[in-house]
Amino acid sequence: MSPTVLTTSHRTLLDALMAAFEDAQRSPDSVAEPIAILWPDPDGQWQDVVARLRSSYPRVYSLGSYNPTTLTGPAIWLRCVADGSLPDVSPQAGEVPVLYLPGVSRQDLRAGGDSPSHLQPLVELQFRGKVWHHPNNREWTADGFLTSEAGLGLDIAKDATTREAMLRTLPLLADVDLTLFRGRRLDATDFDRLAVDDPIRDLLRWMNDPDGTKASLDGPKWPAFRSMIRAQFGLDPADDPRVDAAAKLVRGGEPWDAVWKRFCENPRLYPGIPRLLRDPAVAGGELPLDTSRHPTENDVREDQLRKTLEEAARLPSHEACGQVLALEKEHGRRREWVWAEIGDSPLAMALEPLAHLAESADEPLGAASLDQLVERYVTSGWRCDAAAMAALGAPLRAPDEAAVHAVVRTIYLPWLDESARHLQELAASTPDRLRALVKSPTPERDTCVLFVDGLRFDVGGALHEVLEARSLATQLTHRLAPLPTVTPTAKPAASPAATAVAGTPASDDFCPVLTESDQPVTAQRLRDAMAGRGVEVLDADEVRLPTGDHGGWTEGGQLDQLGHKLGIRLAAELSREVERLADRISALLDGGWRRVRVVTDHGWLLMPGGLPKVDLPKFLTETRWARCAVVKGDSATTMPVWQWYWNPMVRIATPPGVACFHAGNDYTHGGVSLQELVTPELLVERGIPEAKPRITEVSWARLRCRVRVTEGRGLRLDIRANWKDPDTSIVAAIKEPDAEGQVALVVKDDEYEGAGAVVVLIDPSGHVVDRKAITVGDA
Repeated sequence: MSPTVLTTSHRTLLDALMAAFEDAQRSPDSVAEPIAILWPDPDGQWQDVVARLRSSYPRVYSLGSYNPTTLTGPAIWLRCVADGSLPDVSPQAGEVPVLYLPGVSRQDLRAGGDSPSHLQPLVELQFRGKVWHHPNNREWTADGFLTSEAGLGLDIAKDATTREAMLRTLPLLADVDLTLFRGRRLDATDFDRLAVDDPIRDLLRWMNDPDGTKASLDGPKWPAFRSMIRAQFGLDPADDPRVDAAAKLVRGGEPWDAVWKRFCENPRLYPGIPRLLRDPAVAGGELPLDTSRHPTENDVREDQLRKTLEEAARLPSHEACGQVLALEKEHGRRREWVWAEIGDSPLAMALEPLAHLAESADEPLGAASLDQLVERYVTSGWRCDAAAMAALGAPLRAPDEAAVHAVVRTIYLPWLDESARHLQELAASTPDRLRALVKSPTPERDTCVLFVDGLRFDVGGALHEVLEARSLATQLTHRLAPLPTVTPTAKPAASPAATAVAGTPASDDFCPVLTESDQPVTAQRLRDAMAGRGVEVLDADEVRLPTGDHGGWTEGGQLDQLGHKLGIRLAAELSREVERLADRISALLDGGWRRVRVVTDHGWLLMPGGLPKVDLPKFLTETRWARCAVVKGDSATTMPVWQWYWNPMVRIATPPGVACFHAGNDYTHGGVSLQELVTPELLVERGIPEAKPRITEVSWARLRCRVRVTEGRGLRLDIRANWKDPDTSIVAAIKEPDAEGQVALVVKDDEYEGAGAVVVLIDPSGHVVDRKAITVGDA
């Protein structure tokens, strides 16, 4: 099977190989897709490239002695891989394996019964799979692929010396930007230069993996490398131990500062170096000029930070806040150390939102009226919730996670409880005002109401920021959820059909009824009621043009579902849910809706270790949920008692503060707290285009991203996993565009290849001017 490779679109050998394999998987209509791609290589020319290729294209399996860790095995094992009968090894459904066959020719496979016995299990795969071969029906050789117009189309000299140099440097050639080689004839010097043109890189590679580096520097390359390192760094890789190089790197000074700088630009390329720097022989030598260069120093500080956080969790809340802020001053700078970039400073990273939480929670929310308290919360108080969620969602190891969660509980729980009790006092004195602040959306032409179950105000604030960054004009306001703050009661009140709903004399599940039918309000009946009033009801992922005068209704998001399912793990999912909601809003606006109004039913409480429990005698209640209960008749209770929103004659008991009637609830809702009661409402419209710098073009050569912008003076470009978080940058270095508005960014680790990310254009103050969602390495 001959690949269709556009030589101008694939800048590296690996790019072209992966494109060729993807092309080989395609079949004409009515022809079954291949179950495997066979890659014969009679001379074994590709063997050194395969290991490098596998890190980017993990569906490559090799013929050889059985070794599942390197995806290598005999022919019968490869046959099982292709048939999908080895679930722990075979690719996922829909992915076609590439079976690399060193020492095997096409003729060996086509000989059928005359094939060597050890290859016969592969013979019939020619018919259910495809053989990757040159257009001349022979095997793809390395020089053939590099020079063929069906491959990379390079002009390479035909002499034996050049061919030997090309084959010798093939593994290094795999990642080289081959656009630098086009337009001229290449000879042996061009290929040999790949081995010695970057001594700092090769020195780091040797420190990272001496055996692998020496193996890759075969022939004249290894002597050339030794000579250059002796001359520039006073070290002989053949005679001196690596710990000598590590000690020099840690101590610093010229010329080792340049080596350290290169390591810091892309530390994930050299995973063995942090382990090397932890060698006791390195630690026991001369003290480094800069202690941040020693990973052991960072390890010690991480351990100290964890122990101090564990101690802080046992302090009173006010003292714990002070302790966290002191720790931020001491450890915050470690977020700039290289060890944070490779994930070795998780507590230092989590300390940032913890410090924000400590600053916010150290001051209780006080107000003289219900309206003032709500205003204080929507103005600034919700940021305390946001900081707590960021700390709880930080990626941490188990001991670190336990320490952070304990501190969050110590600081956050008293603030939550105090603000909830204050709210309950104010609300009890003005019950009519509590009801008046519950508002339902009015049907509007060309406006689609997007209902999101459990969109708490801090999550709504995050959504507002994401939408604004997408240049969507967004107004964030608030409304109060009806009591109790559970979906059966609150969702009808958030719908355009609220006027068609009424309460019943008693409701065990807090579910009102439709006035026209006296039937309980279910999700489908509510949609039918809206449709009966001219509201266009869209399915969760449906997009269509508005046609009526009464707007639309759709639902999205999984916040409440995830909360009940994941509990405390919900915190780690919030940013992804926000992005999905923003995508849904953008799709509705792109689909023809003039406005999208985002509403919700209620918020929620989330607390590591669970919320405190209070006892409510069962004989006093008709039904009891985690945070609310229907009180029997005129029964007296010491709990706060409220009127059901849909029928004031029905009395509802809720726990004081943020307590629960059940034990073990880390996620719940239904009670009276700012987090459950104060909900966001967002009105989103298309923004007015501004004449500002824009990202106009993004292209890839594997992990090298070329970006063009309309205006680049004073601006910088970055690639981030989360566009608004500079700590999620995935590039080796953030760069300024050149005079023509162009820049090349290098992704620092091939583990990001195929992942979603965002190219961001940043102004001098650090604000994102423009952004563009991309898939890493997607040409």
